[in-house]
Amino acid sequence: MTRPSRQQERIAQISALLDVSPSLRLRDLSHQLGVTEMTLRRDAAQAASGFACRGGYIVATRTTEHYDFDAQMTRAIDAKRAACEHARALVPDGAVVFLDTGTTLPHLARLLAHSKARRIITHCFTTAEILQGRSDVPVEFLGGEIKSSTRSCHADNPEIRLAPLAIDVAFLSAGGIDKRGTVSCSHDYEVALKRAAISLSNQSFLVLDESKIGASKSVAFCEINEIAGLVTEVGLYSAAQLKNRLTLPFHE
Repeated sequence: MTRPSRQQERIAQISALLDVSPSLRLRDLSHQLGVTEMTLRRDAAQAASGFACRGGYIVATRTTEHYDFDAQMTRAIDAKRAACEHARALVPDGAVVFLDTGTTLPHLARLLAHSKARRIITHCFTTAEILQGRSDVPVEFLGGEIKSSTRSCHADNPEIRLAPLAIDVAFLSAGGIDKRGTVSCSHDYEVALKRAAISLSNQSFLVLDESKIGASKSVAFCEINEIAGLVTEVGLYSAAQLKNRLTLPFHE
């Protein structure tokens, strides 16, 4: 019987790891398997591997739904990072911070891991993976039904779960803000938790890249006057400034 090649053995190992984790950091995986990052990129390039390299991560490509999320992780990545740099400045020392799901806020999680925040609360698996074992700040994960399309958990009656947590600042994701100031997302199951975070936090901010201003998704969850402001790669817009921005011409 022919012995599997080293590449085949690695591909099998990586596939097994991806069965329990939706993404693997390339740098960490390189150290774990004792090979270079370039070797792992070659493994991912094999048509039958079942995974791909997206930015600095190895991600599964076995379903269209999973692929869509991972593709978004590397879209407008510099803008997302810049937006999160601005968002970090909105977190006072000792604050309890809520981080929504999505592909932008994991960048903020990295920035807050060694901050002076008192606690980070999230229901996003990607954010939890980033913070696990790497955060100086205590992290609380909100459980519930797993939704693979957004890599997050959602429980019934999120107000009951969030109310005792005394959230100071909530950072929310969104798929778009249309010209009327309606903020939207892609999935109706996201609405209850987003609404609860807005109503139960002292301040709530949207964090997204500028390309989403003027865009719209299928599920509306709030109006811009319900939030304290929007943070993009440009900086912080107050609700009033954002309303004015929505009346200006958009980038082509």
